[in-house]
Formats: sequence, structure tokens, C-alpha cells
Amino acid sequence: MATTGLQDTFVKRQQESADKIGNLYNLRRDSQNAEAKMEYDKGLSDVQAAQAKIAPQYQTQANQLGTQYERNRRNLNLQNMMNGMGTGTAVQQQEALNTAFQNNYAALRANELNAQAQANQKIADLGVQYQNTMAKKNANAENDKAAALVENQNKQNDWYDQQAKLLAGYGDFSAYERMYGPEATQQMKDVWIIQNPRAALGAGLIDAKKFKEITGENP
Repeated sequence: MATTGLQDTFVKRQQESADKIGNLYNLRRDSQNAEAKMEYDKGLSDVQAAQAKIAPQYQTQANQLGTQYERNRRNLNLQNMMNGMGTGTAVQQQEALNTAFQNNYAALRANELNAQAQANQKIADLGVQYQNTMAKKNANAENDKAAALVENQNKQNDWYDQQAKLLAGYGDFSAYERMYGPEATQQMKDVWIIQNPRAALGAGLIDAKKFKEITGENP
């Protein structure tokens, strides 16, 4: 009866302590994951905010480039009229001016596309970094929890061993069956009876005949 109670208590202690450890490390893992998510969200927000400024910035530059082109074109026309240059020369100058504008405009848009690509790459890198961080934190959390559970199991086993020793001191070796099996337990019990025949008699583990066989005396 005592062994059944001890076994039930042992199982209950194991489960309760394992649940507490599991909950503790799960909370710690969730907290770490939340922290990593906050860092990721902030990094993503910063990159997206910077990316949102790219198109307006380059559009402003494109507008300025267009305005400068129109100003240069008018000035060139005015200069040609004042200098009385021929149509062929004026056309060549206009073509050169237009070509320069187109080249500058194309370069500007290429830089814009490159800036957008870099921003998208930063976003992708943040995602990969976040996933890697989460995987590492979760793996570390699981390893820590597993180690804590093993340590707890060892403590519970030590507790059970101490309780088994306490019971054995009163001649109840049944708790040792969990650790050593029935045959070894019976041998331990037999040795204890020989060493403590009077206590064994009082506990009802042996009768008067057996007591006399061991001690040579009547009880």
C-alpha cells in the first residue's frame, strides 16, 4: 500500500514539475520570439519608410531635369535667333541637347530602379535573418528545456530513492522493484530480515519459526 502511494506521488511530482518547467521555458521562448519579431518589424518599417521616399525623390530629380532641359532648349533657341545660325546647325544643337537629356533621364531612372532593388533586397535579407534568428532561438529554447527536464528527472529519481531507502528501513523493499526488479529486491529484503529479525517479526514479515531459525531464540 505504501509503495502504491509512493509511486503515485512520484508520478504526480514528476508531472507537476515537468509541467512547470515546460511552461517556464515556453514563456521564455515566446518572450524571445516576441522580441525578435519586434526587432524585425522595426527594421522592416525603417526600410519600407526609406523605400517609400525613393520614388518621390527621383521624381523630383526627374522634374528638375525636365525643367532644366526646357530652360536650356529655350536659351539655345534664343541664342540661335540672336546669332542668326542656320537651321542645320540649330537642329544639331537641339539634337545634342535632347540626347544629353535622354541620357541623363535614363541614368536617373536606372539609379531609381537600383535603389528600389536594394531596398527590396534589404527587406528579403531581413526576412531571412528573422527566420534564422527564430529558428536559432527556438532550438536553443528546446535544448535548454530538455536539459532542465533531464535535471528535474534526476532530482525526482533521487527523491524516489531517498523515499525507497526510508521505507526499506522499516522492512518495506517493494519500492526498489521499480529500480532493481523483483529478484534483486527480494534479496535485499532477505538480507534486511536476517540483520533485523526482531523488526521483521514485528512487521509481520517472518513468523516465530523463522525468527528462531535466524536467531536460535524463541521470540
